Amino acid sequence: MFTTRRIAGLIAVLALPVLAATAGTGVAQPAGDAFDRLPGNEMPGRQIGWAKGGTFEAFKKAVEDNKPMIVVFGSQGSEFSQMLAQKVLPCPHLNQLAGIAVFVYGAPQEDEFARRMALHLKLTEFPTISVIAPRTDTLTELYRMEGLFDAETIARDLRMAFERGGYWPKGFTPAALPKHKLAYPNMICTRDAARR
Repeated sequence: MFTTRRIAGLIAVLALPVLAATAGTGVAQPAGDAFDRLPGNEMPGRQIGWAKGGTFEAFKKAVEDNKPMIVVFGSQGSEFSQMLAQKVLPCPHLNQLAGIAVFVYGAPQEDEFARRMALHLKLTEFPTISVIAPRTDTLTELYRMEGLFDAETIARDLRMAFERGGYWPKGFTPAALPKHKLAYPNMICTRDAARR
């Protein structure tokens, strides 16, 4: 069971207000799921299981499941954030990582927990992909990618971060990639597509 008491240390680190001292209470949540409101993010990107309800709910799930949390910090005002959300995140290459981590899109302008995390991590560029350890005593970033990358590079680098952090399950084989690289012509799935 996940309780407010278990994350009191992290809430204090991020200076988040605790609304009550009882289990099940938390911090103010964003009005909606920022990832859903970005055009082009239909079912293909959902296969890895994008978390709903904001970064705070995703963090609780990551701690409960003892999995790292992948936060894609983005801004509606950033052209590169929009391109990442529309042309990279729905690529099947990222689906190789399904089940390894909790994935969430966090817009600091709309999600208070994402904003506090971004401030604590001293993020200055959007988009930024951050791998957060499932710890409740401190906010621990295991890996960071700043800028726009193709899905193949993101999947490879995240897998290496999971392996270094001890979060890659032993004997786990990622899902097979698409047979031909031109299957998703409007996506930035591979390095070749990124060069176009």
